[in-house]
Amino acid sequence: MKKLFLFVSAIAITLSLNSCSKDSNGGGGSMSLKINGTKKSFKTIAFSFEGITDVYGYIGSLENPTEEVSFVLTSGTGDKITDFTYDTVDDSYDALTFTSNVTVNSTSSAKGTFEGTLKPFLGTGENLTITEGTFSSNVITE
Repeated sequence: MKKLFLFVSAIAITLSLNSCSKDSNGGGGSMSLKINGTKKSFKTIAFSFEGITDVYGYIGSLENPTEEVSFVLTSGTGDKITDFTYDTVDDSYDALTFTSNVTVNSTSSAKGTFEGTLKPFLGTGENLTITEGTFSSNVITE
């Protein structure tokens, strides 16, 4: 959760500093996925620092989300999603099995698809299945 808090804080500060600039390249996008067959739509922001791109999706407000998805895009040979997490008000989940297809991973945008199985963070409860995952976002580069 510390990593997520720091990430969200950095994004909030960056967005507030760039919000008045008409030529800003940053932040907006969307993500959709099915969790155990139920379709969910998230707003997204993406932040790149020292060549690592973090993507954060949320339902509700950025300051008080009801559900969150976050992951890291790796670059180099075969761009892919790593460190995938899904959080609700009550539970947190990490990737158990996961496949992704990152079609765009640049300093200005990110786009791709994903699916997999998530396990509860504390190991209790049932696994979740993610299907039809897609994301597309502008990237804020610092």
